[in-house]
Amino acid sequence: IMKKISIFAMAIMLFTACKKEVSSDPMMQAELVSISNAQNAKATSPMKIDFYSSVNLASPNLICTLPGVPFGIANSGYFLHGNATHLGLINAETSIGLDGSCNLNGTTFILSTTTGGQIVAANGDKITYTGNDAIDLNNIIFNGGTTAAITGLWIITGGTGRFNGATGSFSIKGIVNVAAPQGPTFSITGDGTITY
Repeated sequence: IMKKISIFAMAIMLFTACKKEVSSDPMMQAELVSISNAQNAKATSPMKIDFYSSVNLASPNLICTLPGVPFGIANSGYFLHGNATHLGLINAETSIGLDGSCNLNGTTFILSTTTGGQIVAANGDKITYTGNDAIDLNNIIFNGGTTAAITGLWIITGGTGRFNGATGSFSIKGIVNVAAPQGPTFSITGDGTITY
């Protein structure tokens, strides 16, 4: 009988030890934290964009400066159309940007602008960005052209949904059409990285 009681007691102790909550075991806690961190870890991936713009007629005029001489550009805002890796075909109704300032260098005829906005995926997840662009107006000023080369760097400043806390940047290049009927438009491509 004594042997049966001791086997029964050992079984109870073993059962109790197995039922012990994981949270009280420091080794298991560390493993769970490690798994949780791995699941929440952000990854950096290449990002490509291929956009064209249309004018946001509801946007205000943009006042630019040629050293000492202010001048206006109609419609500082734009809608973005096109595709981006990680977003797919973007929502053109809510993918918007707004130029904040511009300055024309009277020697090089480069128009420097600041911009910012959001790029929205079809499911509503979005990336926010700010940017600095340079538009070379030499073709327009000296050749009577209607297009200008644009280059720039757009910085990813955050986002929503799966892009919450996103960071990264991409360089853009393309063409601005200053003769578009309702105001300047552009077509750009871009390459960079995104971390989310």
